[in-house]
Amino acid sequence: MSKDKRASLAEAASLVHDGDVVAIQNMATQLAPMALVRELIRQQRSNLGVVCLVGGILVDWLAAAGVMDRFIGGAVSMEQFGLCQRYRKGVEAGAIRVEELSETAVNARLGAGARNLPFLPTRGMIGTDVIAQNPDNLRLIEDPFGGQQLVACRALVPDVALVHAHRADRAGNVQLDPTALWPDLGIMPKAAKTVVVTVEEIVGTDMLRRHPDRTVLPGFVVDAVVEVPFGAHPTSCFPHYGYDAALHRAWVAAARDDAETGRFLDRYILTPDSQADYLAAVGGAGTLLALEHWEHT
Repeated sequence: MSKDKRASLAEAASLVHDGDVVAIQNMATQLAPMALVRELIRQQRSNLGVVCLVGGILVDWLAAAGVMDRFIGGAVSMEQFGLCQRYRKGVEAGAIRVEELSETAVNARLGAGARNLPFLPTRGMIGTDVIAQNPDNLRLIEDPFGGQQLVACRALVPDVALVHAHRADRAGNVQLDPTALWPDLGIMPKAAKTVVVTVEEIVGTDMLRRHPDRTVLPGFVVDAVVEVPFGAHPTSCFPHYGYDAALHRAWVAAARDDAETGRFLDRYILTPDSQADYLAAVGGAGTLLALEHWEHT
């Protein structure tokens, strides 16, 4: 019988330790494991290295709470909602160190880690300053077959990968419904030593077997799975619900002021004791129904 991987949010977040390098699924406003991010803040993690292809509001929340001290990735942005002000402030103050890479380089580094290789090559970044800024992890090399120079991207093996998806069974087999898929989901969990997944629902394995093509992670690579309805909020979980534009705008307004930032974190992250309490704080059933109809702006 397969091992039961089900856990609470608190138990799952406890698999992340201070100082860990944590790869987090995110494309700015899309499909981020936000419930896990909030729990890391509640558990007062510190000195985390955060890896994202493109980090959004989750990076800003981790920066605001003092949870992270370094970022490895391509960009940090909340798209149409603007800059991540607390992350920006942390970088400018020297509290957060940035290892800026192209998306190609992030995928190559994680891809090498997933394949147990020392590096993977790419042609991206040649002619830019990115290589010189990352001498420990990027090197120009000669093509052994006589072609053009390549960039060797050193393997990156995160301590933990955090993922959100539509459903899983108790053994940790994870499925996504047809949605906008980014390469981070296919690489980050396979490169990481530990994988923690939140899902909208935990179902029977027989239900997964109806659509085997939708299984994106097999149970043997997953260490913990948590059922968290609306676990990606305030980012989207297409096609089930959209991102919460109102909460993004509220955060942008609060993030420019230290006191307002503290009040926001207290109201939406530190005070709610459960996912249900959090969902009530962000507007309850009316807000959630509007998000399901992609109407909450």
